[in-house]
Amino acid sequence: MLQGTAYRFRAYPDPEQASLFRRTAGCCRLVYNLCLEQRRLEWHRSVPRRLTAAGQMKELKDLKAAAPFLKQVPHHPLQQAIRDLDRAFQNFFEGRASYPKPRTKCRHTSFRYPDPLQIKLDRDEERIFLPKAGWVPVRMHREIIGDVKNVTVSEAGGWWFVSIAVEQQIEEPALRVGSTVGIDLGVVNAIATSDGEVFDLPRVSAQEQRQVAAVQKTIARRRQGSRNRFKAILRLRRIQARHARRRADAKHKATSRLVRDHAVIIMEDLKVRNMTASTRGRVEEPGFMVAQKAGLNRAILDMAPSETRRQLEYKVQRAGGQLVIVPAPYTSQQCSCCGWTTQENRSSRDRFSCVSCGFAACADMNAARNILAKGLTTLGGTGGHPGMACGSSFAGSRKQEIRLARVRSLPLQGQV
Repeated sequence: MLQGTAYRFRAYPDPEQASLFRRTAGCCRLVYNLCLEQRRLEWHRSVPRRLTAAGQMKELKDLKAAAPFLKQVPHHPLQQAIRDLDRAFQNFFEGRASYPKPRTKCRHTSFRYPDPLQIKLDRDEERIFLPKAGWVPVRMHREIIGDVKNVTVSEAGGWWFVSIAVEQQIEEPALRVGSTVGIDLGVVNAIATSDGEVFDLPRVSAQEQRQVAAVQKTIARRRQGSRNRFKAILRLRRIQARHARRRADAKHKATSRLVRDHAVIIMEDLKVRNMTASTRGRVEEPGFMVAQKAGLNRAILDMAPSETRRQLEYKVQRAGGQLVIVPAPYTSQQCSCCGWTTQENRSSRDRFSCVSCGFAACADMNAARNILAKGLTTLGGTGGHPGMACGSSFAGSRKQEIRLARVRSLPLQGQV
């Protein structure tokens, strides 16, 4: 079977190449925004003309005649910007995303080379050949396996990166047989498992938050469009890019460990957008505890639960395992021993104490055990709550092994 993957490497372009990359990203933003505005205007005409990606690509020739600077950058990345816009509209009409917004200078600094015939790799010299840029030094810290399909050049915090997408011919992974684990994604503990293991991810400290706030105040004081304002924005982006790389590295290590140690992973279906909604309210009906909710929202987004799910989805698929998604309601309020569900069970954010049977444990680990029980129900198990005596170990018990042996032969439901 064919499997697509990507290798992301740090690039070291010289000043001329870096200038070309910045101009190419800017031209791609311009083409994207112009095509977006063209579609918006056509939609409001009395007799709208249906615009497609192919039709707008044909008009690139006339656009280059009107704006000759577009001829100085590669042609294919401009076409890919139009394809990206067309995909954004498809996502909008199918209800997967909101209406496309214009691209901005400080947030969209990437472009794509789609033609593999124009791309060359020199693994010995650690460099890559890109149209109009020539040979660009790249730190290839991993071996590239597969046929190159496209290359994306991006900039983050002043550093340049190349993402090389390849297709690999691999054997169909056999269905793994092994242990099953439930995981809970929280704020106190980033990832807590039903086995009692905790994966804590690096967080933005209070000192780093003050540093970010100071740079943001500097940006607010600078004049719009000034060079000093752009320098302050670049400084903020470098700080945020460093935080993102640190968080991504730890998250990849945690998810890889989970996939390596367990054949079936069960997690809850978190609605992150609803969880991080603001409580500010309106002028007529102002919200309450707005600052506290804003701090909780930052803590949730700092843990990036959607990214954890995305990584588990493709890693489990490649390893031949299974990922089961279960509903999230009441997993944090239900007792994993007796099944009693009430808000009073959560004595605090990080502590669970059942008012019925007196069972006390870490709130995230208790929720992970409830998630595991729901997942076993989805897989065809006996369901309900684990139903074990308080204080006994659910992981590794003979009852769990018998249940897992019975459900592995059943068809998987709810797999992502």
